[in-house]
Amino acid sequence: MKLTYKQTEKRPENSFLARQDRLPCIEQNWHFHKELELIYFIKSSGTRYVGNSIGSFAPGELYLIGSNIPHLFKNHKEYYNDQQEAEAVNLIVIKFEPNFLGSEFLDLTESKRLKGLMQRADRGVKFSESATYMVHNLISGLVGDQGLSSIVGLLKILDTLSMSENYESLCSEVIANTYNSNEKDRMRKIINFLTENFEKKIELEQIASIAHMTPNAFCRYFKKKTRKSFTQYLNEIRLRNACKLLIEGEMQISTVCYQSGFNTLTNFNRQFKALMNITPTEYMQKYNEKKEMV
Repeated sequence: MKLTYKQTEKRPENSFLARQDRLPCIEQNWHFHKELELIYFIKSSGTRYVGNSIGSFAPGELYLIGSNIPHLFKNHKEYYNDQQEAEAVNLIVIKFEPNFLGSEFLDLTESKRLKGLMQRADRGVKFSESATYMVHNLISGLVGDQGLSSIVGLLKILDTLSMSENYESLCSEVIANTYNSNEKDRMRKIINFLTENFEKKIELEQIASIAHMTPNAFCRYFKKKTRKSFTQYLNEIRLRNACKLLIEGEMQISTVCYQSGFNTLTNFNRQFKALMNITPTEYMQKYNEKKEMV
């Protein structure tokens, strides 16, 4: 996983990009770009990293990521084995620059809601099920569309989403990408190590040495860049993995605890409730109740 800047993918004859990807897995690449990105997961699940936030993603979810916000949507580990089906992932990506219709477009009175939507995207947005349902056909129809009708289609999508009041801001504050070239490589190593080794015991001295820092300097640096302490960030990675294992229902809670990197069941239960506001047992029961209703 590498923090990289992605160049624009749109063709010269188009003002924005709309594509559908069917893949075995999502590339493991922590990146940012100047375009805003609308991501619709038709078939895929895993852990999302957007700015300083960590969470899970699942089929049927729609996200809007702001310009230059570092982000990564990483599938669960089983997606990256040789036995995975060729189209285990199905998603639609729409990328557009803030001024794709001209520098003065957002200053129009009629664009007030659209401008507000783009500002909210600076914290990352997850849209509600109802809002996603309303734009499902519009998003699907945008792939392969050409000419003026494609611009009209995108504006319909954005206008519909701009009117939605049921959404989740992913980051607690606006996250701007302030990484220089040296910091990109340093954060790449840190995030890569944490996501690949979260189930193991990770000492502060160990992760600090990867960043070529003293433990105290590392803690200050990490808190400044992620707005979270190292321990908090690592626990969130572990707890998101625990949520996945609990949903699968193939392990006892004690096994999930240790498989996710926690040393004691007491600490696991405490950390889980602090993040999720319910206990692991209640989380499983709540998920099973939803599944029975479907």
